[in-house]
Amino acid sequence: MLSNKIKNALNEQIQKEAYASNAYLSLATWCEEKNLDGIAEYFYAASADERNHMLEIYKYLNTYGGSAHIKPLKDTVIKQKNLLEVFNYVFELEHDVTISINKLAKLTYEENDFATFKFLEAFVLEQQQSEKGVNELIDMIKRVGYDEKNLFYLNKTFKKNEERKAGDKNSNNAE
Repeated sequence: MLSNKIKNALNEQIQKEAYASNAYLSLATWCEEKNLDGIAEYFYAASADERNHMLEIYKYLNTYGGSAHIKPLKDTVIKQKNLLEVFNYVFELEHDVTISINKLAKLTYEENDFATFKFLEAFVLEQQQSEKGVNELIDMIKRVGYDEKNLFYLNKTFKKNEERKAGDKNSNNAE
């Protein structure tokens, strides 16, 4: 069974994942308001990923003797003025989740809860990839620029990437 320390830490991680999911929804709205539907789709998918992470941890906690819960979340109002600021915020958001999941993994190791440590392994690796991916997007935005004419190109690029990912998921599900 899970120790109280681990239960509390898992509930804290649930909060982080829920907050990230809501923040991505706010970013999708920011994009929709600027007619950036391709970039909005990226954020809708990111929101769904964070929600799925939250649910995985939620179910794990409930399955192994904890009591998962979500407290009221902080406001996720977006104050960024341009796309580069938005993605710098996304990096901070992902980095905060990375730090949190790494602390949680360290705690499980220190508590000799190797089953939970193993459960968290995929989250640790995924966070590493998420940060790398966001950094690549920031580099692309810096290279292309984020003025009005370049937003059109960036939006189309995001749209193609999201369509490709959806196609990859559909072909993987068909197998």
